[in-house]
Amino acid sequence: MKDHAQVKDAYTAYGEIWGDVYDEYVEALNESVENARAVNFLTPFARNGTTLELGVGNGHIALPLSATGASVHGLDNSQRMLASLRAKAGGDLVTTHLGDMAEFDLGTQYDLVYCVNSTFSLMVTVGQQIGCFESVAKSLKPDGRFVVHLYYPDTENFSGAGFYGDQRTTVIHIDERRAMVRFTRHDRPRQLFVSQDLWITPAGSRTMPIKMRYVYPTELDLLARISGLELLERYGDWHRRPFDNASWQYMSVFRKTP
Repeated sequence: MKDHAQVKDAYTAYGEIWGDVYDEYVEALNESVENARAVNFLTPFARNGTTLELGVGNGHIALPLSATGASVHGLDNSQRMLASLRAKAGGDLVTTHLGDMAEFDLGTQYDLVYCVNSTFSLMVTVGQQIGCFESVAKSLKPDGRFVVHLYYPDTENFSGAGFYGDQRTTVIHIDERRAMVRFTRHDRPRQLFVSQDLWITPAGSRTMPIKMRYVYPTELDLLARISGLELLERYGDWHRRPFDNASWQYMSVFRKTP
């Protein structure tokens, strides 16, 4: 029970720790471009139905998707993130739910559930990830869709200059206002990347922890199968290009089987 509590504490802390800098983080990494592509990809699935985003955060996907006329709900375990979402323009158009995407029942059946930007990997145990798929399957309407976007595990690059064993230091971003450096440890047996992000500005510096359990496509397909979902499509980017050896991310579209 103690171990479960420790895992849950690490999992639930993300939004509270990152909440006040997350918009700046998205801006610094120019993630708004990829987010716009994600919205374009999701819009046909969300049209004329009810949609749920898992790990909605402060609304970088849900807000523009709701602006298309889609009925969007958002689930997050961070009150801070949800408050930030509601305070933004259009925030009243998104129905927010405070809860755990590893186990939820919102009392609504959805046409589309989606989880993007590797948010799924914030669940750091197999049990949590299975629980998520099972909750999604129960929450989807017959023939409903579940879209999962993950970064392909970059496990090959923990070697060479600047690396030490299963540890890696990466400069994430530098400009005239800020710098971000990521220190990562690779826990191979548990498929975890355990990181500390050092955020440096003229006002000072701070560290922000993040832990992610990476998932291979075949593993994701197995999670879907045991939960009553089937893979319909898989792509290597939001433009629906094929998923191949050069892909650094992958988008999977699952369907709830009868």
